[in-house]
Amino acid sequence: MLILNRIIDTILVSLSCVPKITDLPSSPAEPISNDQQQQQQFQQPLLLNNDQETTKHHLPLVIWHGMGDSYNSSSMQSVESLLHDYIPDLFIHSIYIEENSRKDAEASIIGDVMEQTLQVCDQLNDIPELQNEGGFNAIGFSQGGLFLRGAIEVCGLNVKNLITYGSPHQGFTDLPKCDDGDWFCQKKNAFLKRQMYKPNIQNSVVQAQYFRDVENFNQYIESSNYLKFVNNEFVKDINYYDNFSKLEKFVMVLFLKDETLVPKHSAWFFDTDPTTGELIKLEDTESYKNDLIGLKKLHDQKKIEFLAVNGEHMEIPADNLRLIAHDYL
Repeated sequence: MLILNRIIDTILVSLSCVPKITDLPSSPAEPISNDQQQQQQFQQPLLLNNDQETTKHHLPLVIWHGMGDSYNSSSMQSVESLLHDYIPDLFIHSIYIEENSRKDAEASIIGDVMEQTLQVCDQLNDIPELQNEGGFNAIGFSQGGLFLRGAIEVCGLNVKNLITYGSPHQGFTDLPKCDDGDWFCQKKNAFLKRQMYKPNIQNSVVQAQYFRDVENFNQYIESSNYLKFVNNEFVKDINYYDNFSKLEKFVMVLFLKDETLVPKHSAWFFDTDPTTGELIKLEDTESYKNDLIGLKKLHDQKKIEFLAVNGEHMEIPADNLRLIAHDYL
């Protein structure tokens, strides 16, 4: 119990996964990859005209919050308000595990992710507005983006466009970086990482269930309670592959100044070389080369978009979110 509490305390102190909608204009991001497609970035804000949108049909939207947040928090209400300013009649459903806000925030830290996923699938399947033949779009913030992808794979949700902001698609390999010379922090993080795959931690701490230790990959495959399944790294589930590869668009947004998600390029489905520690771009990952969940299929069909925001984790300029609405909703 003491170790469990320490892990939870470290997560709460170190990680901030609540969207912060800013009024600052977006600035072009610095290049990250020589691959032209992976240099796509939000440019200066478009001049959006709401009148031009009145005749456009918009599918319903589902959103899933991140760690420590809740479905009806002020941050999620800000997201909904901004989207409604641009698309006034847009139907939006904010996913919850618990209808009580405090308990919903707790459920983003403590719980079994696969059980929560099945609960969310039942929730969405009971909403009449989401049962139309055209399906619906979805936006996930931080871990909410990973969990939405998992729900699509596991339950075959009729999602057309999936947009994820700073989501740990390849999990996280380390806790947020300690300050240089902070020996105690470094030792503490090393100790806590060794506890991540213990059954009581995997069965109860949400974030541990997408911890992916590339230096101890066999232990990850043996012990992971969630990520190895939705990434099809344990046994390739053809239903997961079929369900995910039906997407019309998979849009992954990375935060260039992200120090919360380690590595930040997990948001673009990059992997990490366990020997050198260097990043492995999407096309060179085992997931892509073996097409474990359908990434190669979607990429070949030009259905994957790589976008970047020049900000910290979940620091989203308002015009960026409007661009998402303009292009994908």
